[in-house]
Amino acid sequence: MKLFLIVLTCLFISIQAQSHDLPKSITLASTDWCPYVCENQAHKPGIIHEYLTQVLKDKGIELKVEFNQWHESVKKADLGQVAGLLTATPEEAPSLLFTQTQTADYQVCFITRSDSKWLYKGDQSLSKVKLGSIKGYGYGDEVDQYIKDHNGDSNMRILEQGGIEQLNDMLFSEEIDTYLDDSLVVLWLLQNSNIKVKLAGCLQRHPFYLAVNPRFPWAKDFIKLMNEALSDNVNLQLLNAIKQKYR
Repeated sequence: MKLFLIVLTCLFISIQAQSHDLPKSITLASTDWCPYVCENQAHKPGIIHEYLTQVLKDKGIELKVEFNQWHESVKKADLGQVAGLLTATPEEAPSLLFTQTQTADYQVCFITRSDSKWLYKGDQSLSKVKLGSIKGYGYGDEVDQYIKDHNGDSNMRILEQGGIEQLNDMLFSEEIDTYLDDSLVVLWLLQNSNIKVKLAGCLQRHPFYLAVNPRFPWAKDFIKLMNEALSDNVNLQLLNAIKQKYR
């Protein structure tokens, strides 16, 4: 019996040593990616911002979101200057620890002027246009490799500063013929505008996730908590309800 108690005590200590207290507050970086994550819009901070704020609040954790250019947010997360990224894909930040349960998904499309006749039909069709994109974004395997291979080409424009507004300006000043972004983001940006664009082809839908720097001692416990929370039916219903506010 005494030996059993000793073994049980050692096992308890071992379990305690392997688990870590979760933070009461966590800062995750993002970029302005409305309607998923919106900067300076307190009344409508974005679908995922609202959703994860509530999910974490239910777990006793306060969510803070820091906005930067996307590649700067990824760098800060890599360095541990913030806890991680609010929305990301493994291709964008391979050094981070990701949830296995997706937060939501997105669909990247090629955006052109409404009078354009061009349509996306694979890499060969891209060689005929001036393409705009944003540094560090993961658009999908089929175009990410093309952008990497043609970085520096005269018909490739990769923004380090700015975002979709700048790409849209470049489109209508004819600096580029098409740019890549999520279709919902483009529709949100232009909903009250007279500017008319069209979708010249879309890629398959891709999931995105929450990610944290694995060097934080609580990282694995936090990811386990979020995997469970993000697959909870109550939270999935909450996500759908929040989405309706942004339609």
